[in-house]
This record gives sequence, C-alpha cells and structure tokens, in this order.
Amino acid sequence: MRSHPREAVYAYGGRYAAAIGRFTRTHEDFDCAQCGAHVEGDGYTNHCPVCLWSRHVDVDPGDRAATCGGMMAPLSAGFERDRAVLVHRCIVCGHTRRNRVAAGDDPDRVRDYLGRPVTAAPPTGSPGPSPGSGAG
Repeated sequence: MRSHPREAVYAYGGRYAAAIGRFTRTHEDFDCAQCGAHVEGDGYTNHCPVCLWSRHVDVDPGDRAATCGGMMAPLSAGFERDRAVLVHRCIVCGHTRRNRVAAGDDPDRVRDYLGRPVTAAPPTGSPGPSPGSGAG
C-alpha cells in the first residue's frame, strides 16, 4: 500500500486501514445483506456493485463508527464535479450520503437511478427498480 505524508496505517482483525484526514481506507470483503452477492472490497468499496445497496456503518467515510447499521437504499444517481455519484438513504434512521459510483458497479443498474429525485425514497426494504426495468 502506498504511503501518504498524512497517512497513518494500522492493522486490526486481519484487515488494515489507512487514515487520511477524515477518511479511513478499510479493506473488507462482505456479503451484501440486500441481494447476497459476495463483494471483494478494495478499501473504497461502500456499496454492493450488483444491487447498489449499502449499509449505514460510517459516521465519517470508512470509520465504521455509526451505531445504526441500517440498510441504505440507493435513491438516485447523477454527476457532481464530473464524477458519477449515487445517493443512499438509510431505511432505519434516514441518514443520506453521496458515494462515488465505482468502476465495477452494474452500469444498467446505475442508469436505472439516473435523474431520480432524492426525495423519492423507496418503501422500507424495497429493492428499488429492477435491473433493466427502465424505472427512473
């Protein structure tokens, strides 16, 4: 792993994390609690590339300090500063966060969310539009 002048690297539980400012890079693999897909984390992975759902585990990106733990539904996709982003909202507490679209994300699924208004929250536990449904 490359070192950054302001970077602190530490190990715990077979994983390692690098803290830069308020971001903590944590390498973790996980099974998606929404669709069951196995996801190999790269230290920046914060949502499932198959269904795009996330989990409310961070206060600051990567810190794993949130106590909620609720599922975060993808609400919308768009562009900010020339980057594709997803907007997620926790179905338990309502916390909303923007996250970068990752190279491995299902492009058809991302397109399903393009232009959807952020206020259009899916019902609790709803998977949102199905891939290729043209919803949104």
